[in-house]
Amino acid sequence: MSASAQALPARPRREFGLAWLAPLLAVALAALLLAPGAARALEPRRWALQDQDARAWSLTLLEQGDPAHPPGLRLRLTDRSATQQLDHSRPLRLHDSLGGEWELENCSGELVPADDDTLPAGSAQFALTGLQPSPRAELPLALEVPLASGASALLVADPAAVAALQAETQAPPWGRR
Repeated sequence: MSASAQALPARPRREFGLAWLAPLLAVALAALLLAPGAARALEPRRWALQDQDARAWSLTLLEQGDPAHPPGLRLRLTDRSATQQLDHSRPLRLHDSLGGEWELENCSGELVPADDDTLPAGSAQFALTGLQPSPRAELPLALEVPLASGASALLVADPAAVAALQAETQAPPWGRR
């Protein structure tokens, strides 16, 4: 075998040890910083509540993830007894025992595709942008859920649920869990 055709001994590839990790981490960090929506997506949180007539409801705190709608936090209320029809045109009213009052915009239209105008009778969704300043975490919060009959169902969120609402509405977008 001539010198030019001679096989070279295999060299260990130490130079590739962890060198590949730095660019991968840089790309991952850039993706988190440039696309914070994916990094800060809030896992939906749910609480079981009862209204003044002992009907079961669920309260869900979630982040609007559909790009067809404005981003932000939402409260979704669902009648688990399947006996109530909610009013999708009126806001959700909230109040605490110290006289604090809030009104959240009804955005139930986000619950169905844009080409469907049939809203779910037992669920409604509300934007949390109206929850400023945040309610006090240590106090229960009364929710007046608008019903299609013109009346309201009265629910009470306990301090644990209120603390979660307060934490999420006060956290910067990149600091949400």
